[in-house]
Amino acid sequence: MKTYGIICEYNPFHNGHIYQIEETKKQTGATHIVAVMSGNFVQRGEPALMDKFKRAEIAVKNGVDLVIEMPVQYSLANAEFFARCGVMLLGALRCVEGISFGSECGSIEQLSQCADAVQEVTTPENIKPLMEQGIPFPDAVHQLVSYKYGPMVGDILNSPNNILAVEYIKSLKILGLLDKIKPFTVKREGAEHDSDSHSSTIASGSYIRQLIDDGEDFSAFVPKETADAVAEYEEKELLCWFENFERVILYRLRTMSPQELSMTPDVGQGLENRIFQAARVATSLEDLLDKIKVKRYPMSRIKRILFNALFGIRTDDLKVPPTFGRILALNDKGAEILKMAGSLPEDKLSIPFSSSLKDFVEAGKQNKNVMRAVGMTTVSSDIYTIGSRNIRPSGMDFTGKVTFDKIEGFVSELPEDMKTTAMSGTAEEVEKMRAERAAAKAAEAKAAEEASSEDKPESEDNSND
Repeated sequence: MKTYGIICEYNPFHNGHIYQIEETKKQTGATHIVAVMSGNFVQRGEPALMDKFKRAEIAVKNGVDLVIEMPVQYSLANAEFFARCGVMLLGALRCVEGISFGSECGSIEQLSQCADAVQEVTTPENIKPLMEQGIPFPDAVHQLVSYKYGPMVGDILNSPNNILAVEYIKSLKILGLLDKIKPFTVKREGAEHDSDSHSSTIASGSYIRQLIDDGEDFSAFVPKETADAVAEYEEKELLCWFENFERVILYRLRTMSPQELSMTPDVGQGLENRIFQAARVATSLEDLLDKIKVKRYPMSRIKRILFNALFGIRTDDLKVPPTFGRILALNDKGAEILKMAGSLPEDKLSIPFSSSLKDFVEAGKQNKNVMRAVGMTTVSSDIYTIGSRNIRPSGMDFTGKVTFDKIEGFVSELPEDMKTTAMSGTAEEVEKMRAERAAAKAAEAKAAEEASSEDKPESEDNSND
Protein backbone atom coordinates (compact mmCIF):
# COMPACT_ATOMS: atom_id res chain seq x y z
CA MET A 1 0.00 0.00 0.00
CA LYS A 2 1.47 3.33 -1.11
CA THR A 3 -0.68 6.45 -0.71
CA TYR A 4 -0.18 9.75 -2.51
CA GLY A 5 -2.17 12.93 -1.96
CA ILE A 6 -3.46 15.54 -4.41
CA ILE A 7 -4.73 19.00 -3.42
CA CYS A 8 -7.36 20.03 -5.94
CA GLU A 9 -10.63 21.73 -6.84
CA TYR A 10 -11.98 19.59 -9.69
CA ASN A 11 -14.13 22.42 -11.03
CA PRO A 12 -15.05 20.46 -13.04
CA PHE A 13 -13.15 17.16 -13.04
CA HIS A 14 -11.55 16.80 -16.48
CA ASN A 15 -9.11 14.74 -18.54
CA GLY A 16 -6.13 16.71 -17.28
CA HIS A 17 -6.95 15.51 -13.77
CA ILE A 18 -7.13 11.90 -14.99
CA TYR A 19 -3.71 12.36 -16.62
CA GLN A 20 -2.23 13.60 -13.32
CA ILE A 21 -3.68 10.65 -11.37
CA GLU A 22 -2.47 8.10 -13.91
CA GLU A 23 1.02 9.62 -14.15
CA THR A 24 1.27 9.75 -10.36
CA LYS A 25 0.48 6.04 -10.10
CA LYS A 26 2.73 5.16 -13.01
CA GLN A 27 5.80 7.14 -11.95
CA THR A 28 5.64 6.74 -8.16
CA GLY A 29 4.07 3.30 -7.80
CA ALA A 30 1.22 4.78 -5.78
CA THR A 31 -1.59 2.30 -5.16
CA HIS A 32 -3.96 4.67 -3.32
CA ILE A 33 -4.90 8.30 -4.04
CA VAL A 34 -6.42 10.71 -1.52
CA ALA A 35 -7.61 14.14 -2.69
CA VAL A 36 -8.06 17.22 -0.52
CA MET A 37 -10.67 19.11 -2.53
CA SER A 38 -12.16 22.58 -2.17
CA GLY A 39 -15.78 22.45 -1.07
CA ASN A 40 -18.49 24.60 -2.63
CA PHE A 41 -16.23 27.63 -3.18
CA VAL A 42 -12.84 27.70 -4.89
CA GLN A 43 -9.59 29.59 -4.56
CA ARG A 44 -10.22 31.89 -7.53
CA GLY A 45 -13.03 33.44 -5.44
CA GLU A 46 -15.99 31.81 -7.17
CA PRO A 47 -18.59 29.14 -6.44
CA ALA A 48 -17.86 25.68 -7.77
CA LEU A 49 -19.93 24.84 -10.83
CA MET A 50 -21.38 21.76 -9.08
CA ASP A 51 -21.62 21.06 -5.37
CA LYS A 52 -18.85 19.32 -3.47
CA PHE A 53 -20.68 15.99 -3.08
CA LYS A 54 -21.19 15.56 -6.83
CA ARG A 55 -17.61 16.58 -7.67
CA ALA A 56 -16.25 14.17 -5.05
CA GLU A 57 -18.41 11.36 -6.45
CA ILE A 58 -17.04 11.95 -9.95
CA ALA A 59 -13.46 11.95 -8.63
CA VAL A 60 -13.91 8.59 -6.88
CA LYS A 61 -15.29 7.09 -10.08
CA ASN A 62 -12.20 8.26 -11.98
CA GLY A 63 -9.15 7.19 -10.00
CA VAL A 64 -9.35 8.92 -6.60
CA ASP A 65 -9.95 6.64 -3.61
CA LEU A 66 -10.74 9.13 -0.84
CA VAL A 67 -11.90 12.77 -1.01
CA ILE A 68 -11.46 15.07 2.00
CA GLU A 69 -13.05 18.52 2.00
CA MET A 70 -10.82 21.57 2.34
CA PRO A 71 -12.50 23.91 4.86
CA VAL A 72 -14.09 26.95 3.24
CA GLN A 73 -11.93 29.49 5.09
CA TYR A 74 -8.88 27.91 3.43
CA SER A 75 -10.38 27.23 0.00
CA LEU A 76 -11.13 30.97 -0.13
CA ALA A 77 -7.62 31.95 0.98
CA ASN A 78 -4.46 32.93 -0.85
CA ALA A 79 -2.07 30.32 -2.24
CA GLU A 80 0.00 30.11 0.94
CA PHE A 81 -2.94 29.29 3.26
CA PHE A 82 -4.63 27.10 0.64
CA ALA A 83 -1.49 24.98 0.28
CA ARG A 84 -0.77 24.92 4.02
CA CYS A 85 -4.21 23.57 4.86
CA GLY A 86 -4.07 20.90 2.16
CA VAL A 87 -0.67 19.67 3.33
CA MET A 88 -1.81 19.64 6.96
CA LEU A 89 -4.85 17.49 6.12
CA LEU A 90 -2.67 15.04 4.20
CA GLY A 91 -0.23 14.97 7.11
CA ALA A 92 -3.08 14.35 9.56
CA LEU A 93 -3.80 11.00 7.89
CA ARG A 94 -0.23 9.94 8.86
CA CYS A 95 -0.07 7.34 6.07
CA VAL A 96 0.36 9.58 3.01
CA GLU A 97 3.83 8.99 1.56
CA GLY A 98 3.82 11.64 -1.16
CA ILE A 99 2.03 14.64 -2.62
CA SER A 100 1.47 15.05 -6.34
CA PHE A 101 0.90 18.40 -8.03
CA GLY A 102 1.07 19.86 -11.51
CA SER A 103 3.66 22.42 -12.52
CA GLU A 104 4.83 24.18 -15.63
CA CYS A 105 8.53 23.60 -14.94
CA GLY A 106 8.27 19.90 -14.03
CA SER A 107 11.33 19.94 -11.74
CA ILE A 108 11.14 19.30 -7.99
CA GLU A 109 14.72 20.55 -7.62
CA GLN A 110 13.93 23.92 -9.21
CA LEU A 111 10.65 24.26 -7.30
CA SER A 112 12.37 23.42 -4.02
CA GLN A 113 15.09 25.99 -4.67
CA CYS A 114 12.41 28.59 -5.41
CA ALA A 115 10.51 27.63 -2.23
CA ASP A 116 13.63 28.33 -0.16
CA ALA A 117 14.08 31.64 -1.94
CA VAL A 118 10.47 32.72 -1.37
CA GLN A 119 10.65 31.79 2.31
CA GLU A 120 13.82 33.82 2.76
CA VAL A 121 12.76 37.03 1.01
CA THR A 122 9.14 37.34 2.16
CA THR A 123 9.85 39.23 5.34
CA PRO A 124 7.90 42.36 6.37
CA GLU A 125 10.96 44.59 5.98
CA ASN A 126 11.42 43.36 2.40
CA ILE A 127 7.81 43.27 1.28
CA LYS A 128 6.34 46.39 2.91
CA PRO A 129 8.31 49.02 0.90
CA LEU A 130 7.26 47.43 -2.38
CA MET A 131 3.63 47.09 -1.31
CA GLU A 132 3.59 50.78 -0.33
CA GLN A 133 4.56 51.58 -3.91
CA GLY A 134 1.37 49.85 -5.06
CA ILE A 135 3.10 46.69 -6.26
CA PRO A 136 0.89 43.57 -5.85
CA PHE A 137 2.20 41.00 -3.34
CA PRO A 138 2.93 38.27 -5.95
CA ASP A 139 4.86 40.77 -8.10
CA ALA A 140 6.77 41.98 -5.05
CA VAL A 141 7.84 38.43 -4.19
CA HIS A 142 8.83 37.82 -7.81
CA GLN A 143 10.99 40.95 -7.84
CA LEU A 144 12.72 40.05 -4.59
CA VAL A 145 13.44 36.46 -5.64
CA SER A 146 14.70 37.54 -9.07
CA TYR A 147 16.97 40.19 -7.53
CA LYS A 148 18.57 37.87 -4.97
CA TYR A 149 18.55 34.52 -6.78
CA GLY A 150 18.50 35.52 -10.43
CA PRO A 151 15.81 35.67 -13.13
CA MET A 152 15.81 31.92 -13.77
CA VAL A 153 14.61 31.23 -10.22
CA GLY A 154 12.28 34.22 -10.23
CA ASP A 155 10.67 33.24 -13.52
CA ILE A 156 9.34 30.06 -11.91
CA LEU A 157 6.84 32.34 -10.13
CA ASN A 158 5.43 33.55 -13.46
CA SER A 159 3.26 30.43 -13.82
CA PRO A 160 0.20 29.74 -11.63
CA ASN A 161 0.76 26.02 -11.10
CA ASN A 162 4.40 26.65 -10.24
CA ILE A 163 3.31 29.15 -7.58
CA LEU A 164 1.09 26.57 -5.87
CA ALA A 165 3.78 23.91 -6.24
CA VAL A 166 6.27 26.20 -4.49
CA GLU A 167 3.76 26.73 -1.67
CA TYR A 168 3.21 22.97 -1.27
CA ILE A 169 6.94 22.37 -0.89
CA LYS A 170 7.30 25.36 1.41
CA SER A 171 4.50 24.00 3.62
CA LEU A 172 6.12 20.56 3.78
CA LYS A 173 9.32 22.17 5.00
CA ILE A 174 7.67 24.48 7.54
CA LEU A 175 5.54 21.66 8.97
CA GLY A 176 8.51 19.29 9.17
CA LEU A 177 6.89 16.79 6.81
CA LEU A 178 9.44 16.74 3.99
CA ASP A 179 10.97 13.49 5.31
CA LYS A 180 7.53 11.83 5.50
CA ILE A 181 5.68 13.20 2.44
CA LYS A 182 7.71 13.22 -0.75
CA PRO A 183 6.85 15.92 -3.32
CA PHE A 184 6.24 14.75 -6.88
CA THR A 185 5.29 16.93 -9.84
CA VAL A 186 3.58 16.13 -13.11
CA LYS A 187 4.66 18.54 -15.85
CA ARG A 188 1.54 20.25 -17.13
CA GLU A 189 0.65 19.01 -20.59
CA GLY A 190 -1.65 20.55 -23.19
CA ALA A 191 -3.47 23.79 -22.47
CA GLU A 192 -2.01 26.21 -19.96
CA HIS A 193 -3.82 27.19 -16.77
CA ASP A 194 -6.76 29.52 -17.59
CA SER A 195 -5.96 29.16 -21.29
CA ASP A 196 -8.71 29.69 -23.87
CA SER A 197 -7.19 27.05 -26.12
CA HIS A 198 -6.95 23.27 -25.88
CA SER A 199 -4.63 20.46 -26.90
CA SER A 200 -6.09 17.17 -28.09
CA THR A 201 -8.49 16.07 -25.33
CA ILE A 202 -7.05 18.25 -22.55
CA ALA A 203 -8.29 21.76 -21.78
CA SER A 204 -8.12 24.05 -18.75
CA GLY A 205 -10.97 24.15 -16.24
CA SER A 206 -11.70 27.80 -17.08
CA TYR A 207 -12.01 26.99 -20.80
CA ILE A 208 -14.37 24.10 -20.05
CA ARG A 209 -16.50 26.28 -17.77
CA GLN A 210 -16.71 28.88 -20.53
CA LEU A 211 -17.87 26.24 -23.01
CA ILE A 212 -20.52 25.11 -20.53
CA ASP A 213 -21.66 28.69 -19.97
CA ASP A 214 -21.87 29.27 -23.73
CA GLY A 215 -23.79 26.04 -24.31
CA GLU A 216 -20.95 24.62 -26.43
CA ASP A 217 -19.83 20.98 -26.59
CA PHE A 218 -17.15 20.23 -23.98
CA SER A 219 -17.50 16.44 -23.80
CA ALA A 220 -14.14 15.74 -25.49
CA PHE A 221 -12.30 17.24 -22.49
CA VAL A 222 -14.03 15.46 -19.59
CA PRO A 223 -14.91 11.90 -18.52
CA LYS A 224 -18.46 10.65 -19.08
CA GLU A 225 -19.38 11.15 -15.42
CA THR A 226 -18.63 14.88 -15.62
CA ALA A 227 -20.53 15.33 -18.88
CA ASP A 228 -23.54 13.44 -17.50
CA ALA A 229 -23.50 15.41 -14.24
CA VAL A 230 -23.33 18.77 -16.03
CA ALA A 231 -26.23 17.73 -18.29
CA GLU A 232 -28.24 16.70 -15.21
CA TYR A 233 -27.50 19.93 -13.35
CA GLU A 234 -28.23 22.03 -16.45
CA GLU A 235 -31.58 20.32 -16.94
CA LYS A 236 -32.50 20.99 -13.31
CA GLU A 237 -30.93 24.50 -13.54
CA LEU A 238 -28.64 23.78 -10.58
CA LEU A 239 -25.28 24.91 -12.02
CA CYS A 240 -23.84 27.60 -9.76
CA TRP A 241 -22.47 30.88 -11.16
CA PHE A 242 -20.75 33.86 -9.54
CA GLU A 243 -23.20 36.46 -10.89
CA ASN A 244 -26.13 34.75 -9.14
CA PHE A 245 -24.79 36.04 -5.81
CA GLU A 246 -25.08 39.67 -6.88
CA ARG A 247 -27.90 40.79 -4.59
CA VAL A 248 -26.85 38.84 -1.51
CA ILE A 249 -23.27 40.14 -1.74
CA LEU A 250 -24.41 43.73 -2.16
CA TYR A 251 -26.82 43.29 0.76
CA ARG A 252 -24.08 41.91 3.01
CA LEU A 253 -21.56 44.62 2.15
CA ARG A 254 -24.11 47.38 2.68
CA THR A 255 -24.76 46.12 6.21
CA MET A 256 -21.08 45.94 7.20
CA SER A 257 -18.98 48.70 8.70
CA PRO A 258 -15.41 49.47 7.54
CA GLN A 259 -14.20 48.02 10.84
CA GLU A 260 -15.98 44.72 10.17
CA LEU A 261 -14.56 44.64 6.65
CA SER A 262 -11.05 45.23 7.98
CA MET A 263 -11.25 41.91 9.89
CA THR A 264 -11.87 40.00 6.63
CA PRO A 265 -8.92 38.01 5.20
CA ASP A 266 -6.85 39.79 2.52
CA VAL A 267 -8.23 43.23 3.45
CA GLY A 268 -5.58 45.81 4.28
CA GLN A 269 -4.03 49.15 3.39
CA GLY A 270 -7.39 50.91 3.49
CA LEU A 271 -9.13 48.49 1.13
CA GLU A 272 -12.00 48.24 3.62
CA ASN A 273 -12.92 51.87 2.95
CA ARG A 274 -12.83 51.36 -0.79
CA ILE A 275 -15.16 48.34 -0.51
CA PHE A 276 -17.45 50.20 1.91
CA GLN A 277 -17.87 53.14 -0.46
CA ALA A 278 -18.16 51.00 -3.60
CA ALA A 279 -20.94 48.86 -2.10
CA ARG A 280 -23.06 51.94 -1.49
CA VAL A 281 -23.05 53.19 -5.05
CA ALA A 282 -22.58 50.03 -7.13
CA THR A 283 -25.66 48.98 -9.10
CA SER A 284 -24.42 45.52 -10.08
CA LEU A 285 -21.77 42.97 -9.16
CA GLU A 286 -19.75 43.93 -12.22
CA ASP A 287 -19.98 47.59 -11.23
CA LEU A 288 -18.90 46.72 -7.68
CA LEU A 289 -15.81 44.85 -8.87
CA ASP A 290 -14.93 47.66 -11.26
CA LYS A 291 -15.12 50.24 -8.45
CA ILE A 292 -13.01 48.16 -6.04
CA LYS A 293 -10.41 47.07 -8.60
CA VAL A 294 -6.93 48.56 -8.35
CA LYS A 295 -3.63 47.41 -9.83
CA ARG A 296 -2.24 45.99 -6.59
CA TYR A 297 -5.18 43.62 -6.00
CA PRO A 298 -5.78 40.70 -8.42
CA MET A 299 -9.44 40.11 -9.25
CA SER A 300 -9.34 36.67 -7.61
CA ARG A 301 -8.31 38.31 -4.32
CA ILE A 302 -11.20 40.79 -4.49
CA LYS A 303 -13.70 37.99 -5.21
CA ARG A 304 -12.37 35.97 -2.28
CA ILE A 305 -12.83 38.99 -0.04
CA LEU A 306 -16.46 39.34 -1.13
CA PHE A 307 -17.30 35.74 -0.25
CA ASN A 308 -15.32 35.83 2.99
CA ALA A 309 -17.29 38.91 4.01
CA LEU A 310 -20.54 37.21 2.98
CA PHE A 311 -19.81 34.16 5.16
CA GLY A 312 -18.43 36.13 8.10
CA ILE A 313 -14.96 34.59 7.79
CA ARG A 314 -12.32 36.56 9.71
CA THR A 315 -8.55 36.82 9.43
CA ASP A 316 -8.21 35.10 12.81
CA ASP A 317 -9.96 32.01 11.39
CA LEU A 318 -6.86 31.33 9.27
CA LYS A 319 -4.71 31.13 12.40
CA VAL A 320 -6.54 27.97 13.49
CA PRO A 321 -5.39 24.75 11.79
CA PRO A 322 -8.04 22.29 10.50
CA THR A 323 -9.91 20.76 13.46
CA PHE A 324 -11.41 17.80 11.57
CA GLY A 325 -11.37 16.06 8.20
CA ARG A 326 -14.72 15.87 6.43
CA ILE A 327 -15.01 12.89 4.08
CA LEU A 328 -17.03 13.59 0.93
CA ALA A 329 -16.54 10.32 -0.97
CA LEU A 330 -14.52 7.11 -0.86
CA ASN A 331 -14.25 3.59 -2.18
CA ASP A 332 -12.91 0.37 -0.67
CA LYS A 333 -9.31 1.52 -1.18
CA GLY A 334 -10.21 4.79 0.51
CA ALA A 335 -11.49 2.74 3.44
CA GLU A 336 -8.06 1.08 3.57
CA ILE A 337 -6.44 4.51 3.84
CA LEU A 338 -8.70 5.33 6.79
CA LYS A 339 -8.04 1.98 8.42
CA MET A 340 -4.30 2.53 8.15
CA ALA A 341 -4.65 6.09 9.49
CA GLY A 342 -6.76 4.83 12.39
CA SER A 343 -4.18 2.23 13.38
CA LEU A 344 -1.25 4.66 13.62
CA PRO A 345 -0.20 6.47 16.81
CA GLU A 346 -1.42 10.05 17.08
CA ASP A 347 0.86 13.01 16.51
CA LYS A 348 0.62 16.82 16.61
CA LEU A 349 -1.29 16.92 13.31
CA SER A 350 -3.84 14.22 14.21
CA ILE A 351 -7.51 15.15 13.84
CA PRO A 352 -10.69 13.06 13.56
CA PHE A 353 -12.07 12.05 10.14
CA SER A 354 -15.69 11.27 9.39
CA SER A 355 -18.28 11.61 6.63
CA SER A 356 -20.82 12.99 9.10
CA LEU A 357 -20.62 16.64 10.10
CA LYS A 358 -22.93 15.73 12.97
CA ASP A 359 -20.14 13.57 14.44
CA PHE A 360 -17.93 16.65 14.80
CA VAL A 361 -20.79 18.70 16.27
CA GLU A 362 -21.51 16.06 18.91
CA ALA A 363 -17.84 15.55 19.77
CA GLY A 364 -16.85 19.21 19.68
CA LYS A 365 -19.61 20.98 21.60
CA GLN A 366 -17.08 22.18 24.16
CA ASN A 367 -14.50 23.17 21.55
CA LYS A 368 -15.10 26.65 20.15
CA ASN A 369 -12.71 26.10 17.24
CA VAL A 370 -14.60 23.00 16.10
CA MET A 371 -17.97 24.71 16.38
CA ARG A 372 -16.64 27.78 14.55
CA ALA A 373 -15.37 25.57 11.71
CA VAL A 374 -18.70 23.74 11.51
CA GLY A 375 -20.52 27.07 11.44
CA MET A 376 -18.45 28.45 8.54
CA THR A 377 -18.99 25.22 6.61
CA THR A 378 -22.77 25.15 7.04
CA VAL A 379 -23.27 28.89 6.43
CA SER A 380 -21.27 28.81 3.19
CA SER A 381 -23.12 25.69 1.98
CA ASP A 382 -26.53 27.16 2.79
CA ILE A 383 -25.65 30.31 0.84
CA TYR A 384 -24.26 28.22 -2.01
CA THR A 385 -27.73 26.70 -2.53
CA ILE A 386 -29.09 30.07 -3.70
CA GLY A 387 -26.40 30.47 -6.37
CA SER A 388 -28.21 28.49 -9.05
CA ARG A 389 -31.23 29.51 -11.11
CA ASN A 390 -33.35 27.06 -9.13
CA ILE A 391 -32.84 27.67 -5.43
CA ARG A 392 -32.16 24.51 -3.44
CA PRO A 393 -33.15 23.76 0.18
CA SER A 394 -30.57 24.55 2.84
CA GLY A 395 -28.99 21.91 5.06
CA MET A 396 -26.81 20.38 2.34
CA ASP A 397 -24.10 19.47 4.85
CA PHE A 398 -26.50 17.21 6.71
CA THR A 399 -28.47 15.81 3.77
CA GLY A 400 -25.86 15.58 0.99
CA LYS A 401 -25.14 12.06 -0.25
CA VAL A 402 -21.67 10.80 0.66
CA THR A 403 -20.52 8.34 -2.00
CA PHE A 404 -19.14 4.95 -0.95
CA ASP A 405 -18.15 3.21 -4.17
CA LYS A 406 -17.71 -0.55 -3.87
CA ILE A 407 -14.89 -2.12 -5.90
CA GLU A 408 -15.90 -5.48 -7.35
CA GLY A 409 -14.09 -8.34 -5.67
CA PHE A 410 -12.45 -5.99 -3.14
CA VAL A 411 -12.93 -6.56 0.58
CA SER A 412 -12.26 -3.70 2.99
CA GLU A 413 -12.97 -3.27 6.66
CA LEU A 414 -13.13 0.03 8.51
CA PRO A 415 -11.79 0.34 12.05
CA GLU A 416 -14.47 0.47 14.73
CA ASP A 417 -14.05 4.18 15.43
CA MET A 418 -14.42 5.14 11.76
CA LYS A 419 -17.49 3.20 10.68
CA THR A 420 -19.37 6.44 10.08
CA THR A 421 -17.08 7.06 7.12
CA ALA A 422 -18.68 4.21 5.16
CA MET A 423 -22.23 5.46 5.56
CA SER A 424 -24.02 7.25 2.76
CA GLY A 425 -27.47 8.68 2.23
CA THR A 426 -29.51 11.49 3.75
CA ALA A 427 -29.17 12.51 7.38
CA GLU A 428 -32.35 10.57 8.20
CA GLU A 429 -31.07 7.41 6.48
CA VAL A 430 -27.72 7.58 8.22
CA GLU A 431 -29.41 8.16 11.58
CA LYS A 432 -31.66 5.15 10.95
CA MET A 433 -28.66 2.95 10.10
CA ARG A 434 -26.89 4.05 13.27
CA ALA A 435 -29.96 3.37 15.39
CA GLU A 436 -30.39 -0.07 13.84
CA ARG A 437 -26.75 -0.89 14.46
CA ALA A 438 -26.95 0.27 18.07
CA ALA A 439 -30.15 -1.75 18.62
CA ALA A 440 -28.55 -4.87 17.12
CA LYS A 441 -25.53 -4.52 19.40
CA ALA A 442 -27.76 -4.06 22.45
CA ALA A 443 -29.78 -7.16 21.51
CA GLU A 444 -26.60 -9.21 21.08
CA ALA A 445 -25.29 -8.07 24.46
CA LYS A 446 -28.60 -8.92 26.17
CA ALA A 447 -28.74 -12.37 24.54
CA ALA A 448 -25.17 -13.10 25.62
CA GLU A 449 -25.96 -12.03 29.17
CA GLU A 450 -29.06 -14.24 29.32
CA ALA A 451 -27.14 -17.21 27.90
CA SER A 452 -24.40 -16.72 30.47
CA SER A 453 -26.86 -16.67 33.40
CA GLU A 454 -28.61 -19.83 32.18
CA ASP A 455 -25.31 -21.71 32.07
CA LYS A 456 -24.51 -20.96 35.74
CA PRO A 457 -25.39 -23.80 38.29
CA GLU A 458 -28.00 -22.98 40.90
CA SER A 459 -26.41 -21.98 44.20
CA GLU A 460 -26.97 -24.28 47.23
CA ASP A 461 -29.19 -23.06 50.04
CA ASN A 462 -26.92 -22.84 53.08
CA SER A 463 -29.39 -21.14 55.38
CA ASN A 464 -30.22 -22.66 58.80
CA ASP A 465 -33.88 -23.19 59.55
